[in-house]
This record gives sequence, C-alpha cells and structure tokens, in this order.
Amino acid sequence: MLLAPGAVLAQTAGLQTPPQSPEALAARQTSLLEVMLATPEDLDTAFEYAMVSSLLGDYEAAISTLERMLIYAPGVPRIQLELGVLYFRLGSTETARYYFQQALSAPNVPPEVEARVQAYLETITKQEDPASFRASVVTGVRYQTNANAAPGSRRVDLNGGTFVLDDTATGKADVNAFLAGRLHGSYDLGLQGDLFETDLIFYGARYADIVRLDTALAELTLGPSLNLERFDLDDTRLGLYGIASGIRLNYANNNGALGFGVRLVSQVTPTVRIDGKVEYRRRWYNDTAEYPTVSDRNGSFLRLATTVSRTMSEALTFRALILADFEETKKEWTQSWEVGGGVGGTYRFASPIKKLPHTWSIDLEAGYIYREYQGPDPLVSATESQFDHEGWGRAGLSIPLRNDLALGFTGEVRRQFSNYDLGTYSNASALVSLTKAF
Repeated sequence: MLLAPGAVLAQTAGLQTPPQSPEALAARQTSLLEVMLATPEDLDTAFEYAMVSSLLGDYEAAISTLERMLIYAPGVPRIQLELGVLYFRLGSTETARYYFQQALSAPNVPPEVEARVQAYLETITKQEDPASFRASVVTGVRYQTNANAAPGSRRVDLNGGTFVLDDTATGKADVNAFLAGRLHGSYDLGLQGDLFETDLIFYGARYADIVRLDTALAELTLGPSLNLERFDLDDTRLGLYGIASGIRLNYANNNGALGFGVRLVSQVTPTVRIDGKVEYRRRWYNDTAEYPTVSDRNGSFLRLATTVSRTMSEALTFRALILADFEETKKEWTQSWEVGGGVGGTYRFASPIKKLPHTWSIDLEAGYIYREYQGPDPLVSATESQFDHEGWGRAGLSIPLRNDLALGFTGEVRRQFSNYDLGTYSNASALVSLTKAF
C-alpha cells in the first residue's frame, strides 16, 4: 500500500526494528529489494529496506535508497536526518552536516528530529575542535554541631564496663572554610564519538578549632569514554578509567590509592537517565603521631554507585540512589561492607528577584546506609561485631547570580546509631557556598 511521505515517516523516528539474526535480516533485505524494484514508488518498502540494510551494516545500500526516496518525498526531515546519521557513521562529516542542516531548515520539524540533529551537529563541531575543557570551583563556610563525628555522651560501654571519655574524645562543634573544584578535559578520538577524558577533583578545608581535621585531597581519573551508538545504544557511553588519589590530614600524608573504574551513562528515554559506576582502589595508609594506627586499614576498597533520574517536567526532576561498598583491611574489626540508598528531587522555579533573572532551584535528599564489620573490636567487645545504621536528610537552595556564578545554601542532618557506643553520633551542618563555572 502506498502512503503519503508524511504518513510514512511520521510513524518512524529512526532506523529501528525488533532484534533479528543476521541471516533473517539478510533474507528480509533480499525480499524487500525484489518488491522495491517492482514498485519503486512504494515508500514503505523503501524505508524498511533502508532500515534493514542499516542494521546489517550495509550503509551504502541504505544511503542510496534514502536518497532515492528524497526524489519522491523532497524535504522530509526524517529522511534527511537518517541520511545524516548514515554519512556520519561512514565518517563523511561534511555530507552529514549538509543533511542535518537541511533537516533543520524544513518547516514544522518534529521536536525529536530537531533534538537528534542538534546532538549530531554538536558532535561534529567537537570533532573539528577535538579538545574541550570545563571547570567549576566552589568556596564557602560550613558549621557543624559534631565536626569530629564523635559520641555525644562521655559515658560509653567497653567490654561490659562503663568508662568516661576524655572531653576531647566527644563530639565538638566547629566551623571550617573550604575550597573545592572539578576540572574536566576531553579529547575527541575521531572514532564515532569516542573520547579520552580526564577529571581532577580537589578539596581543602581548614577548621577553626579541631586542626587535626584540616584536610587536603586530590583525585585524578583518566581513560577512554566509548560511544555505544555503534551497538545501536543511542545516548549511551561506557567509560573506562584509571584512578590515582591522595589525602592529607593535619598537614601530614594520610593515605594514597591507585585503582580503576567503569562507568555507564545512558539517556534511556528523553526523561530517564541512568548513571552507574563500579570502582576498585588499593589504598595505603601512613601512620602519624596524630593517627598512629591507620596503617591497619591498608587494603582494597570496592564501591558501587548508581543514580536513576526521571524528569517529570521542565521544573521537576526526581532521582533514586543505590550505594554499596566493601572495605578490606588488615584488622577484621576495621573491615566492613555497607549497602544503602536514597531518594531526592530538584525543583526549579522563576527567580522572585527581578535583578536576578536566572532560574533558582531547591534540592531535597534523604538516604539510609547499613554497615557491618567483619569481627569484634577487642577494645569494645570480645564477641560482638559492630554494625551501624546511618541516615541523612539534606536540603539546598541554589541562586544563580549570573550564568557562571551561583550562591548556595545547604542544611543537613545526619544520625548514626551503632551497637558500639563509640559509633553512635548526630551531626547537623549548615553551609554557605559560592560556585564559579569556567
């Protein structure tokens, strides 16, 4: 049956079909070719033939068919889009750009076609200038009611007896100033959107009173990020990267780590995004006068983190978090595993201040983690291992002062209950920050 060009292509947003074996696709391609030669004006058959040819990797056959379709249906954005995609896959970026621009110049371009075209044009631009760089720096002040995450009470149970802790071993309020940042660089490898990416994160904090918590850390990750569109997984990237990190506490080296990670990021649908990663680190700790036994924690660390986000509207986004890790150490009472998760959401709204026209946002998050240690700590109990229940709630307000500068206010309450008195604590914090993007 013959359909008008608009009817044919309105039903097909891309060259997609249910999974079939290569043999079945090849047989279908042959039968479609026979029909297409007999009735060249049948656009339904022609489009299916182009679809099957593309799935078989026969891009030349798909291209010639779509170009012939343009004779019967000139100026149809979906045909021009698919031609651009096929030429892009063949590495003919100038021809691909021509068809993408032709698709955008047509009247009444479907929104999904425009979005795909813009994504490809951005990729082509990046290929022509393969190196890119962006960064953000955050500075601010944070107040905590229990900065050292220590017990609120001086009386604790150790091996069945009640002991009174020194005043310095209980929770203390403190304020700190901090500077943090993230630098991201990427280089387009010219292989169908594959990139080589490098990220550097850093953080430094100085406390007013508890100077042994003064912190400096840095972590570098680098490796390839592969575009999985070659496997018909649109808007999906697989990152493979190495990790190197180090932490200093109280102006002395505390630990260093080397490892590797795997990250998968996929825009599953226009409204659902998955960002998951698995990382392994080998960590080495350095004993100091302030921390004389931290080398007992030398060992491996394995971590899983996944975020699934759903865009409900331009104003509202929800997310769910899944967290898990395993820490291997020399002493079984410091070796642990944990699992948890959380939920959160971001609401964006118009600025109530005319002189600050950019959109404001409120972010809320709550979560829970269960942690269990592998053996009893002889200092606390001869028979019972430690386990913790940790929960948190967080709220933040972001106020853009301009496109590249934002003021932030964040409040958080964190509570941990443990069967070990030394592991039970509460902490509330308030933070004011200023973020600059480059």
